[in-house]
Amino acid sequence: MTVNLAPGTTPPAAVAGGRRPAGWRRFFLLVGIVALLFAATYALAWLDAGRLSAAYLQDAEASYTTGNYLEALAGYEEFDAARNEFVVHGGYLQVEQIWKHPRAWPVPDSVAHAKARIGEIINERFTVADAEQFVQENIGRTNPYLGDVYLRLGELYEEEGDSRSAEDIYREIEELFPNRPDLIARAQAHLARLEQQE
Repeated sequence: MTVNLAPGTTPPAAVAGGRRPAGWRRFFLLVGIVALLFAATYALAWLDAGRLSAAYLQDAEASYTTGNYLEALAGYEEFDAARNEFVVHGGYLQVEQIWKHPRAWPVPDSVAHAKARIGEIINERFTVADAEQFVQENIGRTNPYLGDVYLRLGELYEEEGDSRSAEDIYREIEELFPNRPDLIARAQAHLARLEQQE
């Protein structure tokens, strides 16, 4: 007995025998191609980010070695007469910024080094002038370390004997950085200590 099928119809025996219709093969092939393209695009983006962060880290380390801690932290621009344009020299903040997205993976070890340097510069290397300049340059901008530097500026004022300026900063921390309970607690502890000394 011969069964006549409409054109393009798969015989029931072919499906029952375990062979998938051509439509399914095309679907899985398309999914595979999309996944491969996504992986290749991600790999290229990761390599570009790695090259850029390595260059910025090299710039930051050079600034750190020469004692230019503000430049090491935040980077700087310099006019290149030969190219007739400004060239960006990165800092540790830029290295961290490149890899801040939670899906950026794998994160190079250099990012942990950059974060350690950021903490060291803010808490151990900054002078009053460095901290003041950083605050002035970042007012009105989104910078995750502005609160840390602002509190550190108060501590530096206090270390230099300018308790009044230090107290003003400590009092402003809660209003300026309401989402940083760690900074608020430190500022309040500093205020309480200074009030006891009066």
